[in-house]
Amino acid sequence: MAATDLHLVVDIGAWWITAVSESAGTIQPLVVDGRGRSPSGVFQDGGEFTAGTAALTAGTYHPDGYRPDPMTLLRHGGTSDPNFDPVTAVAAVLAHVADHAAGRITALTVVTAQAWGQPALHRLSRAASAACLPRPRVTTAGAALAALAGTRVVLVALTGTAWPELSVLARGDDGYRQLAAAPVRAPGAPAVDEALLRIAAVRAGFEADPDDWRLTREIEQTRARLAVQPRAPMLLPEPHQALVLTRDDLAIAAAAHVDRLPEVIKQVLADAEVTPAEVGAVVLAGEETGLATGLRGAGLPVPIIVTDPHAAVRGAARAPRRPWWRR
Repeated sequence: MAATDLHLVVDIGAWWITAVSESAGTIQPLVVDGRGRSPSGVFQDGGEFTAGTAALTAGTYHPDGYRPDPMTLLRHGGTSDPNFDPVTAVAAVLAHVADHAAGRITALTVVTAQAWGQPALHRLSRAASAACLPRPRVTTAGAALAALAGTRVVLVALTGTAWPELSVLARGDDGYRQLAAAPVRAPGAPAVDEALLRIAAVRAGFEADPDDWRLTREIEQTRARLAVQPRAPMLLPEPHQALVLTRDDLAIAAAAHVDRLPEVIKQVLADAEVTPAEVGAVVLAGEETGLATGLRGAGLPVPIIVTDPHAAVRGAARAPRRPWWRR
């Protein structure tokens, strides 16, 4: 039997991979390592990279060998470690995801948090080639989520790990094009994850190390749980016991940034040369941290709140496929 031709869409985020396969208009979430979301990190042992759940398991025993976010390292060109090659690392991640696709991959789309420059895109193309995959089409999470709304002009708000991000996008013949983007960031205030980690450290009586990926991963998982429940446990390395964080804690961690939301909305709309009346839809992706309330108070449409982790990859799978040379 001939293999089914598939369009693979992958979002390799800071902590998680989500992916779908599309064939003849039918979109199916990809199950990787038995889960709808797979860890996005890699474990390096000498010159060999392991990806997925096996990498995370190895990293729990040997934390120094685990890199939780190889895509960011690829975007910025690597690290000071001459033995770590982000192209090879991301190739291992892409190959691991592709191994779980039930068909022949004839097209590849990669979703990124922000627009990438040509050097980073070239490195990503090299990683896809090393993984024996087609040259990737790249789209932003904002453009993918805007496709779910379908109106001519869409404002997309992403909660983000560091601080929220706003982008204004307009629909064209070949999908959504970003007109403007801006972070919702208070100068001098810690990132949301770092602020939440400080709250946890004070409550549990330990010294927080924001460079310890085990702690920052637990913060990310706790935030994901708070998106669907008012309280969530956070596990801590020994000898500390687990503690509980609440949505109020998350709101406090994000408050300094959210307070700047009205100002940033005005700025990003002005940069896009769009009036509030021209915005046909607002999409808010992520947990509620007061962003929805602020967006409603800006004379914009009621936000569409998206909590499905596969929303961005589904939107990217539905979008028109621009040839890579027209990116």
